[in-house]
Amino acid sequence: MAMRQTPLTCSGHTRPVVDLAFSGITPYGYFLISACKDGKPMLRQGDTGDWIGTFLGHKGAVWGATLNKNATKAATAAADFTAKVWDAVTGDELMTLAHKHIVKSSDFTHDSNHLLTGGQDKLLRIYDLSRPEADPEQIGGHTSAIKKALWYNDDRQIISAADDKTVRLWDRASMTEVKTLNFNLSVSSMEYVPEGETLLITYGRTIALYNTSRYSRVLAVCSL
Repeated sequence: MAMRQTPLTCSGHTRPVVDLAFSGITPYGYFLISACKDGKPMLRQGDTGDWIGTFLGHKGAVWGATLNKNATKAATAAADFTAKVWDAVTGDELMTLAHKHIVKSSDFTHDSNHLLTGGQDKLLRIYDLSRPEADPEQIGGHTSAIKKALWYNDDRQIISAADDKTVRLWDRASMTEVKTLNFNLSVSSMEYVPEGETLLITYGRTIALYNTSRYSRVLAVCSL
């Protein structure tokens, strides 16, 4: 007999939730952060969904949210042309990183020293968080808005998904594009599972799994 699971319902947001991210396992368990069009990202206990706190400061919809591995820092990407870095323990805002357009995605390196962002202006930006006032490194190449940008392959590479119907792989050291995956529709989101060498990509109504050793599609599911 198949095991039935009762889903947890996490109330609190007043508009659609557009992004979710989990931390790694910490001595205190693991944690979940949600991004929402109400502009108020929320932190929750990962296993129970219990609300811990709300990060207040954005002046527009929050499109992306992430936690670093040990859940001590959070980063958010928003429609107010900023990405923000937060102390995930106290809820204090640590820094605001100004952009020229809407920011859709943010991601920490494993050591939490750098933040990757992507958004409406089609550029990837890399911020040195020890020098937030310094200009970020920039990578151009996408021809439409970037929906998701992730550190990849132990932070030696970057992978990005965009409205230009591509997922692109970049070399961190040379800042150059090394591979492109093409799709017939805009790519809406993407997640990387390093333990299983798996890349999950969503486009249109399709969820596709790719093996990252060959970048071949191993499974695709289309919703009705």
